[in-house]
Amino acid sequence: MSKLDELIADLCPNGVEYRPLGKCVNKVENIKWNENTDVEFQYIDLTSVDRDTHMITETTTIDYETAPSRAQQIVQVNDVLLGGTRPMLKRYCMIPLRYSGEICSTGFCVLRAKIDVILPGYLYHVISTTSFFDHVEKYQKGASYPAISDSDVKKYSLPVPPIEVQREIVR
Repeated sequence: MSKLDELIADLCPNGVEYRPLGKCVNKVENIKWNENTDVEFQYIDLTSVDRDTHMITETTTIDYETAPSRAQQIVQVNDVLLGGTRPMLKRYCMIPLRYSGEICSTGFCVLRAKIDVILPGYLYHVISTTSFFDHVEKYQKGASYPAISDSDVKKYSLPVPPIEVQREIVR
């Protein structure tokens, strides 16, 4: 029996609770550009995230004057980004420390784990699953340029085992 199997047997003998993703994440703040007129940021747009490695590969430097209108969301280390425009391209990633405090496009759904409920690594694992993308495909709207709203992303019902089990799954 694996360590994961043992943890599940000990901590989840009656199964695991399912919760909507929206109940497992915190709200993300938008930047107030008029209060940041003399600061430069790295901007993460949809094309910044590599579809194969799920890592940020390239950003641009923006400021108050050069920021595109979609440059609004302030990201933190361990946030999980999911591209909401053409979501089946699977542009998702976890924010590394080097991009903490930077800005991403509103084209991303930013998922910031409530760490007393869900580990960021487990959240990342869940959104990489076939089950999650089945949900995305069901809720995306539009034919030539499909998109999914943040609220529809957050309707996804996911298993939320105890933190110890999540930690072992991530490991």
